[in-house]
Amino acid sequence: MIRRLARLLREVARGLPDPDEDPDLGPFCTYLRQRYGRHPLALSPKEWEEGLLDLIAEAIAEGWDRYGAPSAARDPEGEGYVASAEGPEGPVLVRAPTKREAYREARREWVKRLLR
Repeated sequence: MIRRLARLLREVARGLPDPDEDPDLGPFCTYLRQRYGRHPLALSPKEWEEGLLDLIAEAIAEGWDRYGAPSAARDPEGEGYVASAEGPEGPVLVRAPTKREAYREARREWVKRLLR
């Protein structure tokens, strides 16, 4: 999936007069230029893919360091489990019948918030 997204971003950038100046794509192009030391359009599709993967991994690792990862425990107010996490948009709270399901849903929402 990341490979396809990176290739799509590269194709969009190739169709722009100056991808560095694009309000949406420009920050990623700047990141690629800083990472590889070359103009983003001179990079291979593999370099775009690796750059996108690194940027996503960096956002998740930074969020983990800043907010901590979600955790899950028995729901004190009833049956099932509750999972919670802090994130850039405030707390995440999920209730589910199983600990695995609660933790999974909390992680999913937490990662989505980190990547927005």
